[in-house]
This record gives sequence, structure tokens and C-alpha cells, in this order.
Amino acid sequence: MMKPTDLKPFVTHQDRWVRDAVVSYFSDAWSSDADLLPLVLKACEAYGADENSYVLARSSQFALRSDSLSGVLALLADTRNENVAFHLNKIVSKAPVPLLLTRESDILDTPHVTGDTVKRLDRRRMLAGEEGEQLWRDLQDLSDKSRDTKYVGQIDHAYADDLVEALAAHEAPDMDTICALLTSEIVEGEWLETFLVDLAGARKAREAVPVLVDKLRIDADYLLDRTVTALSRIGDRQAVDLIRQAFPVESWVFRLYTSSLLGYIKTPASEEAILALLETEASTDIRTDLCFSLCRLFSERGVPTVLREIEAGYDHNAVSLEEELLVVADVLGLSFPNAEKWRAEREETRRSQEQRRAELDQMAKGYVAQKKARAEHPHGRDDGWWPYEEVQPIRHTKEKVGRNEPCPCGSGKKYKKCCGRSKNR
Repeated sequence: MMKPTDLKPFVTHQDRWVRDAVVSYFSDAWSSDADLLPLVLKACEAYGADENSYVLARSSQFALRSDSLSGVLALLADTRNENVAFHLNKIVSKAPVPLLLTRESDILDTPHVTGDTVKRLDRRRMLAGEEGEQLWRDLQDLSDKSRDTKYVGQIDHAYADDLVEALAAHEAPDMDTICALLTSEIVEGEWLETFLVDLAGARKAREAVPVLVDKLRIDADYLLDRTVTALSRIGDRQAVDLIRQAFPVESWVFRLYTSSLLGYIKTPASEEAILALLETEASTDIRTDLCFSLCRLFSERGVPTVLREIEAGYDHNAVSLEEELLVVADVLGLSFPNAEKWRAEREETRRSQEQRRAELDQMAKGYVAQKKARAEHPHGRDDGWWPYEEVQPIRHTKEKVGRNEPCPCGSGKKYKKCCGRSKNR
């Protein structure tokens, strides 16, 4: 598999698919390389910020230096794309507090910096001045106040994240306490359980790896997602070894989540584990996820395996292995017989998705125009004057989309591999 130093130049590659995949490689691993964001900005300068919206979305956790912040602020001031502005605001909102203190006026004077970003920066600056014991009490209080909430979206996750990040710089609670709590019934099912998982990840605590791997046996989507993220941040080989040993006899849920996690931990041990597990795994969807992880590792050894999986038949609802393998081939300089056919199919899929997005945008504009016309016309629509047909807003019939259901955006992928992936990160 390729080394991170060899992959970095591909952040500015002319092919959008390559840029997306390479930035995802570093984002999945929570890379601390401060050279990544300048490369992302260079890609935006070369190919346009609009063409790099996904890249910017995956860049919010990259290390931010003063020169990078200047580039982000300049891009934010110039953009007219709301989606790009959203992602740039997210990058700014995570600026290191010492950098924030020296560049506060520059941030506040930048067009398109939102009130939410300013509010979050103020809060992070305040939290940075708190003692560890107080932050720990605040995190426990947040958990207590959230005890009766039923859904993930009902608590302020940005506040929880900021508390965790501030607390990660302190020794309270120590890791022995965290590990003990995570193995006790005291926090089981409480929000504090999730917050402690996040804290272990933010501290990159290797001693918490066995406890976190054990959490992957719990069938609770959000906690599982946070545990995968924590183990990705830690990035320790011990997690790979524990997963590889347990994988063959574990539940489908455990195998589903860990098959993706193995692609996030960028070590040769992960590559070895995936190749070994594919020799015995019988479930098509799990095999598909394992092959996807091989592609995310840019594994040259895995190319023949993925090709065989494509030929044998895989779970097309989860991911397009052909598209993923094309990116690997472009980066590694490989070729295979069906490459051009797959490129044509990928381009057709892209055009279809863009057409669908344009149709949805047009529907949204029509609905906004309808509401505006109704508000402005004093007689309602009873007089026969109504330039717009009745447009019904799209309503969800379920409380949430299942992780393994088709993504409602129309991409053809499973929700967990599409919009659900960015939402949960």
C-alpha cells in the first residue's frame, strides 16, 4: 500500500475523483499533517472551489496554520456558493485557539463568516480557559441534561465536541478512569458513554483500544459510528490485530463496522488483515466493504482481489467498486481491460446525478417562488391569479433513513456510504 508521503501530491491532481479519494484517505485517518490544507487550497485555486466542495467538506479536521487560515478566509470572502461557504465556515470554526486569538479581527472582518461560526469560536476560546475538572463536570452535566432525549439531533453536538476537545488537553479524568467507566454499567446507554468514547479518540489514547473494540459489539448505530471515529483517530495497530482475531466469529454488525474501520487505519497490518479475512468471509455485503477498504488504502496487492470480486458479483447498493478501483489505478499507474468502459459509465452516472440535483434545485426554487407569491398577493389564489402550480414539499415518511437503505439523494449508494457518512463525521 502507498505511503502518505507518496499520496500527498495527488491532493492537487487534475482528476476530481482522485482528489476526492486522496483527501478522504487523510481525513479518514485524522491526519495531523499541516501541509494538507495548503494543498487543498492549491487545488481550489487550480480547479475552482465549486469543483472541490467534497474535498473542502473532508478537510475540516486538518491542521490549520496561519497561512492556511489566510487562504481559507480569502476563499470564503470570494465564494458565492452556499455549500462551499458552509464547509469553509466549518474549517474556520475549528481553528486552534492560539491562532484564533491572534487572527480574531481578520476572521470577524471576513465576508460570509456566519454568526454560528463566531459563536462557536467564542465558546471554544472560553472553554480553553477552563480548568480540566470544571470541563469534566460540564461534560457530565450535559449528559445528565440530555438523559431524556430520544434522538441524536436533539442535543447540541457542536457543544459536546467543543467540550471534549477542550478536555482532551487536560488529565482529568485520567485514562484509567475513562476505561473503567466505559466498562461499567454506570454510563451504559447514557450520553456520557458516547462522550467518553469521543474523549478517548481525541486524546489518541492507545490504552483505550481494547475497550473501544469491545464497544463495537453493541448494536447502537450512533455509538458505533463514534467508536469507529475514535479508533480511526487513535490509528493503532492493536485495534487491527484485535479485530482480525475476533472477526470470523463475530456478528454481522461487528463485521460491518470493522470492515470499514480497517480501511481507516492506514497501516500495512490493515491490508494484511483485509486480505486474510476475504479468504473466509461469506457475506456479500461484508466482502464488498472489505474490498472498498482495500481501495481506500490504495492497496496494490488488493487490486487482483477487488477485480475478482467485481467479476463474481458484489453489493452494488453499497459502493461502486469499479469507480473506486479506477482511482486506485490512476494513482498507482495501473491499467486493466475494462477501465475505459468503467470511465464511461462513471461519467454517465455523474451526468445523471447532476441532472437530478438540477431538477431538485428547480423544484426548490419553484416552491420558494410559490410561497413568496402567496405572501405578496393580497387576495390569495381564489381570484384565479396564481402563476405557480401547487408544489408539495417533500416529506419524510420515516423518522430517519436506515444505514443500509438506499440514500435519498439518488446516488444509488447505501446511506451509510453516502450522505450518512459525512453526517456522522
